[in-house]
Amino acid sequence: MHIAFIGTRGVPASYSGFETCVEQVGRRMVQRGHQVTVFCRSSHFQRHPPEYLGMTLEYLPAVPQKHLETLSHTAASALRLPKQTAIVCMGVGNAPVVRALELRGRKTVFNVDGADWRRDKWGRFARWYLRRTERMAARGKSIVLADAEAVRRYYLDVYGRETVVVPYGADPPHDTGTSVLEEWALEPDCYTLFVGRLVPENAAHDYLEGVRLSGIDGKAVVVGDAAYAEDYKRSLHAAAPKNAVFTGYQFGSAYQQLSSHARLYVLAATVGGTHPVLVEQMAAGNAILARETDSNREVLGDSGLYWDTPKDLAGLLAKLWPDALERRRLGDSARKRAAERYSWEAVTTRYVELCEQSLGS
Repeated sequence: MHIAFIGTRGVPASYSGFETCVEQVGRRMVQRGHQVTVFCRSSHFQRHPPEYLGMTLEYLPAVPQKHLETLSHTAASALRLPKQTAIVCMGVGNAPVVRALELRGRKTVFNVDGADWRRDKWGRFARWYLRRTERMAARGKSIVLADAEAVRRYYLDVYGRETVVVPYGADPPHDTGTSVLEEWALEPDCYTLFVGRLVPENAAHDYLEGVRLSGIDGKAVVVGDAAYAEDYKRSLHAAAPKNAVFTGYQFGSAYQQLSSHARLYVLAATVGGTHPVLVEQMAAGNAILARETDSNREVLGDSGLYWDTPKDLAGLLAKLWPDALERRRLGDSARKRAAERYSWEAVTTRYVELCEQSLGS
C-alpha cells in the first residue's frame, strides 16, 4: 500500500507531536513493507534529502504567514497525491483540503487533534475559522481520528459524529547520557522540566510562576520555541525566575538526555487531547505534575499528580522535590502505564487498518 502524510511540517520531526507521530508511524509502516511519502515544508528544513528512514520526502513551499502557512502547504501537497494512495492528514485546520479531496472521491484518515480553536494564540478570525473547519470535518466522509477519549466525546456531544480513537505512542529514551546537560550547566536529578511550543495555551508562564512560588533550589528548564510568538517569548524571559534555563527546541538524543535526568516533569498545557510529550515523559519514568484536564487524567491516570493554578503547582513542587521515594513510585507507575497503553507498534497497526479502510470504501 502507498501511504502519504500531509498537513505537517514533515520529517525528521522537529516541531510538534504531529511530526513525531508521522516519523514514528511512517518508519514502522516502511518496515512492514508499505511505501510511504511525507510532504515536507521546504522552508522548514535547511537540507532536503530525498529519503528518511525509508520514507520518501517531497518538499513543497508554503505561504510564510501564520494563518496561511499550513493550509497552503497542505493544498499544494494534495495536488501532488498519486491515485490509489491512502492519505493521512493532520490538523483540523486542513478540513477545506480534506473536503476538496472528498469531492473528488478520495477519503482520508483525518487526525483532528483537540479543539484547536480554544488555543490562546488565535485571534477572532482564526477561532471562527477553526470552529468552521471542525464542523466541516465532523460532516465529512473521511475517517475522523481523535487522539483521546475526551476528544471523541467532544465530537459526539457537539456534532453527533463518532470518531476513532488512536492515541500517540512512546518509547523509553535510548540515549541516557549527560553531554547535553553539560552544555547547559545542568546536573542530573537537579532540575524540573517543561517541554512544548512557547505559545500561551501551553502555559510555560504558569510553570515558571509555580517554580518561583515553590522556592525549590533546582533549575527550571524550558525546552521549546515557537514561530510567530515573539511577544510571548519576550514576556517569558522577562518574568522568568533566575534559575530558569531556556534551551530552545531539542530533539533526538538531546531531548532524550534532558528527559532521562529530570527530577520532575511539569505539563502545563491548558488545551489539547493526548499530549505526545506526556506519553514520552511517562515512558521515561519521570514523576509527573500535570494540569488538571480530562485528557490528562485519561492518559496519566493515578500515575501522576494534578494541579490547576501556579499556586497549586508550587505546593506540589515543594512537597515532591525532597521526596525521592514518592518520585520513584510515581515514575515507575508512569513507565508501566506507558508500556501497557501507548505502544507505537499498536498505533501503527491501527493507522494501517484505517488506511486500508479509507481505500476500500
